[in-house]
Amino acid sequence: MQLRNESLNSPYYTRKVRLTRLGLHFLFVSTFAMLGGALRGFNLLLVVAGLLVGALFIQWRWSRGAVMALSLRRRLPSEAYVGIPFAVDFEVTNHSRWMTLWLLRVEDRVESHSFSSGRQADGDTRIVTLRQIGPGSSESCTTYGVPQNRGTLTLGPLRVVSSFPLDLLTARVVNTEPATLDVYPKLLTLNRGWQRVVSGRNDGVSGSTDRTGPNEGEFYGLRPYRDGDTLRKIHWRTSARLDHPVVAQYEQSRRYELCLMVDAFLESSSAANDLVEQAISATATIALQLAGNNASRIVVAAAGDEAMATLASGSPDNKRKVLSLLSRVKLSQSPDLLGAFEQSASLSGRAQDVVMLSPRSMQEAIQGVDPKLRKRLDDSVRRGRLRWLDLSSPAGSHWFETAE
Repeated sequence: MQLRNESLNSPYYTRKVRLTRLGLHFLFVSTFAMLGGALRGFNLLLVVAGLLVGALFIQWRWSRGAVMALSLRRRLPSEAYVGIPFAVDFEVTNHSRWMTLWLLRVEDRVESHSFSSGRQADGDTRIVTLRQIGPGSSESCTTYGVPQNRGTLTLGPLRVVSSFPLDLLTARVVNTEPATLDVYPKLLTLNRGWQRVVSGRNDGVSGSTDRTGPNEGEFYGLRPYRDGDTLRKIHWRTSARLDHPVVAQYEQSRRYELCLMVDAFLESSSAANDLVEQAISATATIALQLAGNNASRIVVAAAGDEAMATLASGSPDNKRKVLSLLSRVKLSQSPDLLGAFEQSASLSGRAQDVVMLSPRSMQEAIQGVDPKLRKRLDDSVRRGRLRWLDLSSPAGSHWFETAE
């Protein structure tokens, strides 16, 4: 009973009973009939006025009882991703011991605040209906949505409305408790051999990776047999078909110590900004993959309107922290790359390799920038600690499968 009282007396609740348009007409006609009958002595008009006033009174008592008996709450999903449907559940409770409530309409306002360029916040009202709720019971209903942009969804106020039985008055209970939901970047599909993006074995840039464990890891290709290869690595079926021995290659289980950084550079063209969103999605995908290895030490940084950085690990709370950071990256024409380098260095406590995912080439990024940043990038390149992944180039986009 104590929980019931707390839900009914919540400071976030507003309870109102208002006349509908039909109710205003009833009130006007009943007032006219009452005055006409009193002034002219027409008893029939007084009878009509009494019937109309009685209908209004019955509706008011019913609506008042419904307002005082209702409570409602919203249950949000634990996470939401761009392009993936998510469900929001509502629970409406009737605390009355004798009255059944009929024909309830649940309304929830949803506004989307996107951090992508050129996309303004928009909103809509989602509506579901409930046929009836018995005395002392609860009913649940669900709405669905598909977020189109990363950012934040603001939900509320949440309303339950009923004008049963005569539609003369509307009983309205409003829950103004604030609710927000982060919309995480869309996760991409990594092509086979994606580890080479972070280890840098394609172009000679050595990554901070160590082999761990006895398992061979993920199969990613075949190559001709060379002297010194063990016989157990020979792929016999393919060797028989090609008539010469070939060896299976596996990605070794590795311990990574590096920083994944996003260059959130804003351009006027929408195609270029789509590349930024792809870079953010790719960073989120790689971070979640690498953070699953508890031995790895991964820093995720973003250089946008402001610099942000956090440590990535395999725990669910930390996973949400990384995704929340990436969902709030604001694009900028002058991203704070130097601040992102400094924040990532302070988190790691030592020099780390940096994998920069960017919609532009490094030559374009260093033009007209702060001399300190230019020196930082030059030093990182000279020491082999920076791998710049330009997603606008065929080589940069090769590692990820993008869905339309």
